[in-house]
Amino acid sequence: MSVTPLSAGQNAPLPDTTVRVEVTGAVDLTALVLGASGTVSGDADMVFFNQTTAPGARLTGSTLDLTLGSLRPGAERVVLVASPATDGQTFATVGGVAVTLTSGPFAARYAPEGLSTETALVLCEVYLRGGAWKVRAVGQGYADGLAGLARDFGVDVADEPATPTAPTAPTAPPPPVATPAPAPEPAVSLTKGAEKLPAPMRETLDLRKKLVTVSLEKKGAAGLRARVIGVLDVSGSTAGLYRRGVFTRAVERIMPVAAALDDDAEMQMFLMGARGVRVDDLQVGDLPQWLERWTSRRPAEAGGVNNERAVIDEVLRYVATQPADVPTLVLFFHDGGVTDNRGTEAAIRAAVPSPVFWQFIGLGRSNYGILARLDDLQGRTVDNTGFFALDDIDAVPDSALYDRLVHEFPDWVRAYYPAGHPARVTAGR
Repeated sequence: MSVTPLSAGQNAPLPDTTVRVEVTGAVDLTALVLGASGTVSGDADMVFFNQTTAPGARLTGSTLDLTLGSLRPGAERVVLVASPATDGQTFATVGGVAVTLTSGPFAARYAPEGLSTETALVLCEVYLRGGAWKVRAVGQGYADGLAGLARDFGVDVADEPATPTAPTAPTAPPPPVATPAPAPEPAVSLTKGAEKLPAPMRETLDLRKKLVTVSLEKKGAAGLRARVIGVLDVSGSTAGLYRRGVFTRAVERIMPVAAALDDDAEMQMFLMGARGVRVDDLQVGDLPQWLERWTSRRPAEAGGVNNERAVIDEVLRYVATQPADVPTLVLFFHDGGVTDNRGTEAAIRAAVPSPVFWQFIGLGRSNYGILARLDDLQGRTVDNTGFFALDDIDAVPDSALYDRLVHEFPDWVRAYYPAGHPARVTAGR
């Protein structure tokens, strides 16, 4: 089958109402089903990685299958959008982007040119004109990403909440309470895997992810990407913390850090007891099941005494055997009672050459030993650790928690990587 090349603005008739759309390049494909007004009729008209089907449309990876006669009533246009698969990238760094449409015996291809700072791109549109369907190459870029583009077409995309205003004293008795309107449908989440979560958990995740981004922006590191690893203390003294749900809530609150920093929105997870044990990876969509499995009670898989050195070594072995092109941030929850200060210090010093920053978080109101003295640890070429203690993690607002979790990490990235290294560039300054 010959393929007709299209240039921006060119259109062509589609001989069949069954259309296959395929994209190339490291991009995510999104389809927006529009009516005569040029907007969606609801969030269900957005087909993308978190919502892969709609009437007449099914997305499988980088391929979209359209059955135009089965689109929702009133549909007159399907806008096909590409966005970089890696958050924070622009099309200046994404090569080989093209779209091919096949309809019966007809095939057409469009490869946009001159892309630079765009973070979302309308590739082409399939539209109804005079009772017949056509395709038009567009090539229009957006600088505010898939979320901004989707909002322009009427999609309610999850965003951070508006800052509440202080209440004023009433000047008249309040009116009678009206029957509450039905709760609105939750906004579309652009966090990969979040569609599997219960709506309240998904909304909380999206709001917290925005706060993580704000914390990174304060450090001049809005584009920073990283692999995130979680370490949970499972020594015997943590049993009460697990029983009271402290570790469950702690893990739920660090998941947005991975959602903001990691392109796959996941964390590799380790337990620290007498030994270091890697357990199931934590992915956004599996969060409720993971918490039930690993934090509803104290896990016994790693033994019941502290061995910080063992888990540090285990994490370093994982990083060495699974190298990444981004730095690694370890979020290490510890309830105190360090039993081997010298061994822990030696492990931290030995870890300095590795592309890993260790952020320790104290939860147990106990003796943190060497962890509390990390900022004064001399003789390292770069400070690869941070520590703060939270007597009551539930009393700390999300914004303050994320400020502390990512406060030192961007500075370490800038100190560890040489000038011009991609990781340092994303860390800003």
